Amino acid sequence: MVINEELAEFVGAFVGDGCLSSYKRSNRKGNIEEIQFTGSWEKDSPYYLEIIQPIVMENFNANGNIKHRKDDNTVRFRITDKKVIAFLRDLGFNFGPKAKTVKIPDKILNDSSLHKSFLRGFFNTDGTIYKRYSKQYEKHAKFYQNYKVVQFKCASKNLIVQVHSMLEELGFNPNRVIKTKDCWVCRVTFQKDVTNFGKEIITNHKYHRDRFLS
Repeated sequence: MVINEELAEFVGAFVGDGCLSSYKRSNRKGNIEEIQFTGSWEKDSPYYLEIIQPIVMENFNANGNIKHRKDDNTVRFRITDKKVIAFLRDLGFNFGPKAKTVKIPDKILNDSSLHKSFLRGFFNTDGTIYKRYSKQYEKHAKFYQNYKVVQFKCASKNLIVQVHSMLEELGFNPNRVIKTKDCWVCRVTFQKDVTNFGKEIITNHKYHRDRFLS
């Protein structure tokens, strides 16, 4: 299957918020296989509903089911369509936990025309933009109103190194990759690059867009 920009964004979002699961049916033969995205109800449900679900419909003629889980205030987007599952499996994604081992599929990594779309999906689900602050003030943080930072953080070193490489190739000049506790972090801090990143990447996720423009 040819990967277009929409599918590259879908894969980026899956890398950030998604998982592939396979479990036994109750009282029946065979397994249930599914894709599930999990995010914040307030922050992520518009993105799932308005961007990710239409991508699935347009490219696979599949729908999926979006639900609000009230006990932890999350949004769950569940897809059981075999075509979508096969697409992700063909890209090298496996069933089960992926946090420490996930990486960008070669088909996307080797096609520079898909890099912005992948980064958009990954940033929308696993990235953040925030105002820099100083910790030298006790009991409160001093925010620098006009100084923003783009940050990617994940448990997979391979993934964050690949993201760093993409950011470099696109001219966003990321800082070096660092490790903090059990995560790997990549940041964009030069304000010109943060502005360009916002204009080119942060385009369709309302929560992140509002933070960029604030």
